[in-house]
Amino acid sequence: MLSAPALPALDTLDDYELNRLFIAAGDLLLKRSEAGLPAVILDVLREALAEDNDTRKPLRVAFTTTKWDNGYFWYSDSARVTLSDGKTEEIEQMDLSGADEALTDHVSYLVEPLDSTDRLIVTFDPPSAHTE
Repeated sequence: MLSAPALPALDTLDDYELNRLFIAAGDLLLKRSEAGLPAVILDVLREALAEDNDTRKPLRVAFTTTKWDNGYFWYSDSARVTLSDGKTEEIEQMDLSGADEALTDHVSYLVEPLDSTDRLIVTFDPPSAHTE
């Protein structure tokens, strides 16, 4: 059986190099999360709209934060979605819990912790996600 090439022993790196590695890994995880997040959220949002027999297409969604004991996280129960008819609606009645894990992962990959004013904007055409 082949084994993966060994990484340099992390405890032999100086603090500067270890911090650079930490930041680079965080950047990669964040980019992967932001690349996959629109598809996950779009699927959950389409399902929630279908439950209400709503045929409008979601164009973008904005998530705000909520405070938990261990920090701020994106709040899926109170997002604002912009739909194809141009209307923006609060989606507190929709079940977006299927996106909770992806949203939580996204927060864990951020280098800077969230605060009460941060927003996550997810667009679907073209797919993108970014924090404001």
